[in-house]
Amino acid sequence: MNYFMACPEPGMGTWYFEVDAEGVAYRQIVVEEDGSWVTSNQKHEQYHFMLAEHPIDLDDPYYENIAKTQFEELWSRSLQATMEKWQKIKSILPVGMKIEGEIEAFFPQGTLVNLFKQQAVGLADTAELSKTSPPEKMYPRHKLTATVKGYDEVNQWVVLEHAYMV
Repeated sequence: MNYFMACPEPGMGTWYFEVDAEGVAYRQIVVEEDGSWVTSNQKHEQYHFMLAEHPIDLDDPYYENIAKTQFEELWSRSLQATMEKWQKIKSILPVGMKIEGEIEAFFPQGTLVNLFKQQAVGLADTAELSKTSPPEKMYPRHKLTATVKGYDEVNQWVVLEHAYMV
């Protein structure tokens, strides 16, 4: 993975990215001018799930290389801010529990699922979901059911298995 920062323009804060060798973003942090944060792992009221939609040109001088440790330190600070909520989510969504939700977004890691009742984000395997779902239902707001498989501690997502559209 590669790590970058950029300052798009005055008033837009500082943007941090974790990208793969092709420039595809996996995690993103925006530190706003007022000190607030927007992270790609949590749904934001205004920005939804913010993650670069197109690969980043790794050779573009607009993006400044940063150390992985710098990115991880910021990411860790963002996770700490939501740790109490994350621990509660894990306690109410044990492994093996059947859940319902709806498709929220598609990320490189998989399909993000809004688990409304628990106010949590689930992660389903997009390839597996595609095998059991008609293409016309592979869009945001379509409902699905799944089973809790485990937890993605890096993103504070509930990992799902046996997901299928309802």
